[in-house]
Amino acid sequence: MEDIMVPFFVFTALAIILVSAFFFSYRKRRIVYDAIKVAIEKTGTVDAALVEAIIRDKVGPNADLRKGIILIATAAAFVALGYSIDDQEAIGPLLGVASFPGFIGLAYIAFHFFAPREPVV
Repeated sequence: MEDIMVPFFVFTALAIILVSAFFFSYRKRRIVYDAIKVAIEKTGTVDAALVEAIIRDKVGPNADLRKGIILIATAAAFVALGYSIDDQEAIGPLLGVASFPGFIGLAYIAFHFFAPREPVV
């Protein structure tokens, strides 16, 4: 029974995390659009610069670095989990799983240092 329940809970947790991330992103965007709609209904017009500032994600100059560090920390957590399990066959698959967020995190850090940045509004 344990052989079925552990993967079930792991993949269920991943699905819940992904669905909640998409849901809250949708909800944030919906709130912004509703605010713009109310502003148009009350005043009749809305300043184009204001709409662009509201719609554009306000990402700071260090956003790529933060994302990269978080993803590398996630990869390190998978590696630590692999070494903490007594079964020696567990380290290989967990290192493979850890490579995905690890390499994506390294790419974000590379973007931080090498990609040109646009000014933030």
